Amino acid sequence: MSELAIRDFEPARDWREFALLNYRTFRDSIPPDEPVNEDEFRRHHHWLLGHFAPNDPGRNKVFVAELGGRYAGHCWIGSQTDFFTRRVDPWIFDLSVKPEFRRRGIARALHARAEQYVRATGAPFLGLQLMAHNDAAAKLYERLGYRARAVSMKKKL
Repeated sequence: MSELAIRDFEPARDWREFALLNYRTFRDSIPPDEPVNEDEFRRHHHWLLGHFAPNDPGRNKVFVAELGGRYAGHCWIGSQTDFFTRRVDPWIFDLSVKPEFRRRGIARALHARAEQYVRATGAPFLGLQLMAHNDAAAKLYERLGYRARAVSMKKKL
């Protein structure tokens, strides 16, 4: 197996791969039984990237995983304000690995680097959100020590 490298995001070098994988992850986050207008979703994703600015190091940190010199995945860390306490915590907005690179420890390596980074800032928590239908991610995050804090529910009418 080629050597895995985790490095800082370089917008000029990584933007296209980042945006494509992020789009796929966000699109896959929509439950299969909820139809979406694809053109509207593309516009919304474009807005999300502009609004949350993963390429702004003053607001975010992104790590890139490379395997054999190829873009394999990324971990995008921003911040989220807690709805109840109003505390602002570091938050994983996106931890994604391309399908052809999965099950090789890349997500764990990206998460370890993200956790190391967040610990160095002195933050007491690191949060994330995942969709209920993403069993593989839920199992990974539980193994990494995450526990459910809230449950969002929706009813189809």
